[in-house]
Amino acid sequence: MGRIRIAARVAVAIGALLQGAGPTLAAEHYAGPIIDTHAHIRTSDDNGLTDEHPRGTAALRALDQAAGVQRSALIVMARKGDMAATRALNDALLAAVAADPQHFYPIASVHPADGDAALSELERLARLGVREIKLHPNSQQFDVADPAVARVTEKAGQLGMAVLFDSYNPLDTNQLGKLMMLSFQQPNTRFIFAHMGFTQFRELQTLATMRKLGRGGNVWFDISAIAPAYAGSPVQPEFVWTLRRHGMDHVLMGSDWPVDTPATAVAAVRALGLTADEERLVLHDNAAKLVGVD
Repeated sequence: MGRIRIAARVAVAIGALLQGAGPTLAAEHYAGPIIDTHAHIRTSDDNGLTDEHPRGTAALRALDQAAGVQRSALIVMARKGDMAATRALNDALLAAVAADPQHFYPIASVHPADGDAALSELERLARLGVREIKLHPNSQQFDVADPAVARVTEKAGQLGMAVLFDSYNPLDTNQLGKLMMLSFQQPNTRFIFAHMGFTQFRELQTLATMRKLGRGGNVWFDISAIAPAYAGSPVQPEFVWTLRRHGMDHVLMGSDWPVDTPATAVAAVRALGLTADEERLVLHDNAAKLVGVD
């Protein structure tokens, strides 16, 4: 009988490793409030989104309700060289949030190439209560290593704003390294790496090692796009292992709507084999603490 018990325990341990390389899985999922930290809003016919993306917030609000999402980000991205347009874009974002402030919160934007004017816009946004900005090296066409980017992220940190970066660029294989170096150089700025490097997520093991040396704790992983891509795949155990190595208290759920729906994003998190406590962190608590929404 003793050998049977030992064999049973070994089988359970192996099963847990195969399903997520971490703590024993919870029998139930987290069922509390959910925050979607990554959704885009189309405010006009010319703000970088496709014609298929509905304008306004009504469509997203309905999708959130169906998915059990109580709070959602709204993201815009500024273009270079037209500060009047950037201010108008941010104002349209703030107006959309003001129409439904209990559900939406703003993630505004500037373009690093706009220099001092971009910094002034950050100051204006901070006075208006914005707590997070979005920078997108691909869409905004800038190099993360450009000193102008460091000026914007440093200013954001001084103003208490988190900075959400798109972190996947197949044309710049060094981009993740540049993002990590920026986070090391600016420990007082909170960085969010959207999509977690996507197919390059293994590179982010560097952060887990650096956290042992007191660095890297100012970086959060936004698992929009990447969680639906890897949930249920042969890569899932390594993906979850990477999340746990970095720290589940630094992971955020996002839909990247209209890329995925909120329901798809939530289902992907629940398919990763996390514990209920880990799901609570990813689906709610981490976002509530990071940007003060609940």
